[in-house]
Amino acid sequence: MRGTVVVTASAGTFPGLLEALQAIPVAVEEHPLMSFAPPLDWRPVDAALDGLGRYDAVAFTSPRSARAFVDRIAASGKQKLLELPGGPALWAGGAGTAAALGDLSLPLHAPEGRLTGSLGTAGALARAMLDAGVRGPVLFPCGEIRRDELPARLRDEGIEVEEVICYRSVLAGEVEARRAAQRGQVVVVASPSVADLLARSCPSGSRPALLAVGPTTAAAARASGWPPAGVAARPTAEALAAGVRTLLSSR
Repeated sequence: MRGTVVVTASAGTFPGLLEALQAIPVAVEEHPLMSFAPPLDWRPVDAALDGLGRYDAVAFTSPRSARAFVDRIAASGKQKLLELPGGPALWAGGAGTAAALGDLSLPLHAPEGRLTGSLGTAGALARAMLDAGVRGPVLFPCGEIRRDELPARLRDEGIEVEEVICYRSVLAGEVEARRAAQRGQVVVVASPSVADLLARSCPSGSRPALLAVGPTTAAAARASGWPPAGVAARPTAEALAAGVRTLLSSR
């Protein structure tokens, strides 16, 4: 089984993915179509950290937001805020996000893997938080470009959610996206924004198979006019590699 797989996620998003793909075996090319930068203003994040004790929970839907939040805590010298008794519980959308939070003193919770596979990261996290009786307010560190599924679901249940921007997402241009897609038989997409970018950039008659990392990205791809050929069962390197194997076998 040969072919070329183009991974559009930034390096390190899915640890072990390149090795898992090469073991199929397939050729792998990394063409990140989104880069990241600090927020233009850290003051909202710093204010949230200073008032951390008033939150019932802090929720993260991506490793990127978790890592940016933890890095800001370290840079501002506010690690002791995480050691205060009665502090908020931390909620992570998946194993990768939990790992990005590191070894913190606050309680850490995550939804069951089967929920993530069926509802997507944000949907599963919202369901788990509601089932656990989270009262709010909830602090939601996030990117400047993000989906509002988690805060919307919590607010629908009367829970106050405060969003703070801890990183900015910078999309590649359409020419770069089109060139990346033309390099492979399968394109792995891990972001709704990148799925939309690819749909805008690539003519419908010359599109490779699109593998979405989960139901949220898959829904964005469909809405943009490029239905994915496959959706990974879970947002892990192993599940993505299995998805690639299935798509290449069928082709």
